[in-house]
Amino acid sequence: MTPEIEASIAGVALPPVSQIGMVVHDARRTAQIYESTLGIGPFTIYDFTPDKQWYLGRESRLTLRQAKAMLGPVELEIMQPLEGDSLFSRNLAERGEGLDHLGFNVRDFDGTCAAMAAAGYEALMRAESYVPTYDGTVRACVFDTRSVGGVLFEIIWKSWLPECQP
Repeated sequence: MTPEIEASIAGVALPPVSQIGMVVHDARRTAQIYESTLGIGPFTIYDFTPDKQWYLGRESRLTLRQAKAMLGPVELEIMQPLEGDSLFSRNLAERGEGLDHLGFNVRDFDGTCAAMAAAGYEALMRAESYVPTYDGTVRACVFDTRSVGGVLFEIIWKSWLPECQP
């Protein structure tokens, strides 16, 4: 067990929250407002299409506009679905703008995802992509944890982050 404080959700040990994900209609506008009125930022804004993505168990294509900024040790991720059938476009259509998920950077992606599934949480979306900026790979899986506070949990592994190394 690492010395970091760990949260537990139905027996699955998770590290501290590393990301707050929001879904919005206009990522640039939201980032600009957060920057100018709340002093959050600066934001890095870019369009992103994962190399591989599965939504509700089926391979699909997704393109997002993302705006990212740090809030201390936590990344604020503002997402605008641009194209494709995705969890994010569904959440935006059904619930409107707002909090979408809490993200957790983990060392053992496959093991943590297996533990979440064993605890009864359904994997809604999974993605994997090479990220040239970091010359590394990111893997992510969003689980339906809405029964625990009404928010989804995203398990994240980024090859370039020290906290994701075994």
